[in-house]
Parts: sequence; structure tokens; C-alpha cells
Amino acid sequence: MSEAAESRIVFIDLEVGGKDNRIKEYGGAKSRDHLLHTASAASFSAFISGAEYICGHNIIDFDLTFCKGIVDHSAPKAKAIDTLHLSPLLFPQKPYHRLVKDDKLENDQLNNPASDAVKAMELFYDEVNAYQQLPSPMKIIYHHLLHEDVHFSGFFQYVGQPPRSFFGAESIIRRNFSEKICANANIHKLMADNPVELAYALAIISVSTDDRASVTPPWVFRNYPKVANVIRLLRETPCKSGCPYCSEKLDVRKSLKRMFGFDQFRTYNGEPLQEKAADAAINGHSLLAIFPTGGGKSITFQLPALMAGEASRGLTVIISPLQSLMKDQVDNLSDRGITEAVTING
Repeated sequence: MSEAAESRIVFIDLEVGGKDNRIKEYGGAKSRDHLLHTASAASFSAFISGAEYICGHNIIDFDLTFCKGIVDHSAPKAKAIDTLHLSPLLFPQKPYHRLVKDDKLENDQLNNPASDAVKAMELFYDEVNAYQQLPSPMKIIYHHLLHEDVHFSGFFQYVGQPPRSFFGAESIIRRNFSEKICANANIHKLMADNPVELAYALAIISVSTDDRASVTPPWVFRNYPKVANVIRLLRETPCKSGCPYCSEKLDVRKSLKRMFGFDQFRTYNGEPLQEKAADAAINGHSLLAIFPTGGGKSITFQLPALMAGEASRGLTVIISPLQSLMKDQVDNLSDRGITEAVTING
């Protein structure tokens, strides 16, 4: 790495006391061979002096809140880049990035801020490469939704403007996610009211539907709880007109065939009670269904649960009073190749 590149971006990490919230040690990296590990604020100040970018993992909501005065003095024009907030966008597919475990960096050296700064540096350059390899529409979508947010603005200034398009961001989203989201979802309102949440939602939705193991990291839901609502509006709310996505993925009959291999639901005295119960659940209605023993109750909650999990890339909890029944249901699902269901009891 050249000296010019080193002076352009500095990676930092702090060790802060849990009781007094004081900085105990400073870590920094400009390259793998140019590191800082010190308890001296003056040495840290000199290390970051004149940097154009200050980068770290969770740097905006954590590190910079403790060392803002030093950064403002030594690198007053530096823009912050946060690898934490970028990772779910650029590595949405499990096993994600090898260095990231939820909101933490994997590190075999405890309490070593210099080592963590190097890990942040490795993650950052992988994120830059991942961004450059994105399809042009995704670059445009992410830039439009995120470039004004403090957690992402520095990154987009570093990588530069995405390619130009004749289409607006809303049109690009609809064109590129036409088979993955409801065609009648109010994208315009989501872009205006929840741009960050929409970006995270689209990131996980972009992963192949065959990859059911990829999920949004828990820290995203903690910091941006509306992500779940955005996904629900895009993928779990059947529209009245029956768009291509809703008519295929949110249709209980088609899902019954696709997931269980059955051509139709059972009927009772000509009434499609199973179908009505499953359809009510998919449409978000509260319901009470009473069936005789062996009458097919399980399918009325298993099917909506599997459909919801597929749509949201999330967890559905079914509460049952019978442990033996729970085990039988999980075993039966496993026999059909549905291995994501587990039972917990005690």
C-alpha cells in the first residue's frame, strides 16, 4: 500500500472501560505493517492526523462518541466509515463474512484494539470489493437510499458515484425485484419514510429463495426494528389484485402443492375448512379453528408458518401443549425435506 493510500484512510478501535467509560487503549492501522497500539492520546492524535477517512467497526455509534474531540482536532475534515452497518448489505448470504459475528468482529486476541483495527481494515476492503461486484441496479438502489445517512455517507464518498440510469430508484426496485415483492407495495412511501430499513430488507430479499438459511442479523432488528415491518409490507401482505408475486408465493393452494405435495385441502361436508384457516392466517386474521382428532389441524398452522418464514427470512413460533405431537410434526416435516423446524420443550 502506498504512502498516499495510507494517509487517506485510517482504521481505529478503542478499548473503553466498562465502569468509567474512559479510553484505556487506542488501536490503529494504516496497513498491516503500520500499526498503533498505545494508551497515549497524543500518539493516537498524531497517528490519525490529516486522514481523509476514519474507519472502524461500529465506529459512529461507539468509538467516535469517545474520541470525537481528538478526531476533530487532528483530522477535522475526516469522514467516518462504519463497516458494521455495511456488512448486512454487502454480505447478506450466509455464512456472511468470515470476520463478522452478529455485531462483533471475530478476533482471537482479546482486548487488542490494534488487532481489531486490522480486522476492520480487512473487512472494509472486502466490503469495497463486494460493492464493486454488485449489479449496477443494486449500487444505484443503495446509493439512493443511503448516501445521506451518516452511517453510509462516508463509504459512498470513498467509492464514488454509482453508474447513471435512465430510471428512477423506485422503478429500478420494481424492475429488479418484480418476482420477489408485491407489485402493489408502496415503494415510494417506504423510500421516503424508511430508506435504511428498505435497503436492509432488499438486501436479504435479494438472496436466492433456495437459500433459506440466510437471515437478517439480530443487531439490525435491534437498531432498526421497522425492518421487519418493511419486509412484511413487501412480502407478507397479499394484495387484492393478486400480483405475480402474491398469486404465486402467498397462495395457500400453490404453497400446499409446493411444500407438501398435496393437490388440494381436505373438505368437511363440502366446506374447505383447512383452506379457510390457512388463508386467514396468511392474511393476518385472528382465527379459531376446531377440528376432530386426525382431522388435519397441523397443516393449517404449519403451512402459514412455513410461508411466513420463507417470505420474511425470519422465525415463526408455534406453541403446542403436547410434546409427543411436537416431535411427530418436526419428524414429518424433516421427512419431506423441511429441516428448518425444531422443537424445544421441557
